[in-house]
Amino acid sequence: MTTNRPSAAPIAVARSAPRRRSIMQGALAVLLIVVGALTAGYVVLRMGTTQDYLAVARPITSGAEIQASDLIIVRINEAVGLQPVPATKLRSVVGLHAKMALVPGALITMDQLTDSPIPAPGFQLIGMKLKEGHLPASRLTAGASVLLVVLPSKTVVGGEGQPSDLTPPRTIVATVVDISPGVQPGETLVDVQVAVTDAPTVASLSADDRIVVSLMEN
Repeated sequence: MTTNRPSAAPIAVARSAPRRRSIMQGALAVLLIVVGALTAGYVVLRMGTTQDYLAVARPITSGAEIQASDLIIVRINEAVGLQPVPATKLRSVVGLHAKMALVPGALITMDQLTDSPIPAPGFQLIGMKLKEGHLPASRLTAGASVLLVVLPSKTVVGGEGQPSDLTPPRTIVATVVDISPGVQPGETLVDVQVAVTDAPTVASLSADDRIVVSLMEN
């Protein structure tokens, strides 16, 4: 009598895919931990480079002498590309004069300051309101030397003693102290320093809209 033996069960073959997947997931987790640690270290490093600088606490007019109460100390990250004045130089800044109007919150730089009073002795500060076409298209900067070119009076119609078209216009040397946009479109407010003897003339001509600003060569 023949006995049928049960056939042997198939041998299970271990699958390696889940194991490889676990290894990859573990490696990814380690990589994320490393990246997180590096990022945290970078942030801490950047926070460690913050410094104290001087900033404007309240409006400072052009030519004003800087007082300690005009300034505040702000802590910011290292100002790459800028040259603000460190807070440690507060005493050396107090007593200087502003070359231009300074607004609250702006960082202080030495280019904005001078040790010379504005206006200088023998000079006066005159504010002018110029319309478009009466100043160079390129932006003027504080400290620039300019010529104030006097335009003929609008009421002049010719006659004996009046300047002809070939007569060179009168010019007055001035230094730009501050520039700001006017209230009306196309208007520019320009503060200039002129000699005391020229100040009344410049003020009168500016009121009559008879001044054109010409930038002098450095």
